Amino acid sequence: MNLKTSLFLAFHSIKRGNKGTLFMTILIMTLAYVNLVFVSSIFGGIVQAINNEAINNQYSNIVITPAVNNIYIKKNHAEQRLSSLPGVQAVATHYVNQAIIKYDKNRDGNDIQKGRWTIKSINPKQEEKVTDIYKSMVAGSYLKATDRNQIILGRDISGAYGSDLEYLSLGVKVGDQVDVYFSNGVKRTYTVKGIFKTKNTQVNQSAFITKGEMESVLRVYNRSSEILVKTKNISSEGMVIREIRRSGFKTEDIKKWSALMGFTSGASKSFDMISIILGAIGTIVAGITIFIIIFVSVVNKRKQIGILKAIGMREGTIVAYFVIQALFYGLVGVLLGISLILFVVRPLFISNPLDFPVGWVSLKITFNIIKISNISLLSAALIGGFFPAYKGAKRSILNSIWG
Repeated sequence: MNLKTSLFLAFHSIKRGNKGTLFMTILIMTLAYVNLVFVSSIFGGIVQAINNEAINNQYSNIVITPAVNNIYIKKNHAEQRLSSLPGVQAVATHYVNQAIIKYDKNRDGNDIQKGRWTIKSINPKQEEKVTDIYKSMVAGSYLKATDRNQIILGRDISGAYGSDLEYLSLGVKVGDQVDVYFSNGVKRTYTVKGIFKTKNTQVNQSAFITKGEMESVLRVYNRSSEILVKTKNISSEGMVIREIRRSGFKTEDIKKWSALMGFTSGASKSFDMISIILGAIGTIVAGITIFIIIFVSVVNKRKQIGILKAIGMREGTIVAYFVIQALFYGLVGVLLGISLILFVVRPLFISNPLDFPVGWVSLKITFNIIKISNISLLSAALIGGFFPAYKGAKRSILNSIWG
């Protein structure tokens, strides 16, 4: 009976209240909810963009490197063995070499630009199944398996194309020739066939030649410095690693992409912390808003509260009356906020992702974010409505009516 009375009073108070105030209150709660979801989702989207770049252009899902004290992985037909394992979608092998790249624009020994960069070998057809670098060409073209005197460069080596390291670049264009001095002392001259640009800085500071060319330089065959394994599902990485071990890779170092993230892993944790702090601030603002609205309502209705107490209404019923009113604002804000996020904001970001330096960022809206936002806003409404209502209900009858 007390709850029904509280619901009756709250319903009529909202119905007869100022419509402008009602609209503005619901608008504030809706925007507070959208802010809670948006901040968490946009930071989640940034982290996801960083991870996607690492998976799609740098590490794939799993990286296999040689055992301690070994230079190369020496497994015969490693690609075929790994490709046949359950959960594996594709495999790519690389030779990795730290080389000095020199560019003599006029080929006269003057004004030579140079730098030390990472050069990797690829089997182009194999690589296309594991990384997306072939989709990132901004000039020239991708390598073919038969190329021997061709090289493709990341934008930070060549320069231009929005490079953040222009002062370290060579100033090379497609068609120019560069001299490459490998770590074993071999020198080769290559024509720049293409320039690629990704959202991953480490990849943009790399160069690629074909596997056959690198084997002729290093004088090795059927070896690899690293093997990238692309899994069918990101959730199956642990299972695939166990299968790789069982297939004979006992001493090699096998890691998930997430274990190799280094600085970006710490950045992801920082984004999570910032998201929590901003979310807490948004929740407090929503709670304060409700507190002010209910406080003003209690002050304006103090005589009504005194009369209700005089005719025998309990304090708890009066408190519930205002708390229900506060929860109504919160609940409507949640419902409108969810609708706005799912049917307006999310589709807008899917069709128009933000172009961030770390990748293309969209909103990463998860059930956990929705749940936490719902609880946060409704808790803010409950707490913000309870305290002024409790204080008003505790006043004496005479003080409420005549005070």
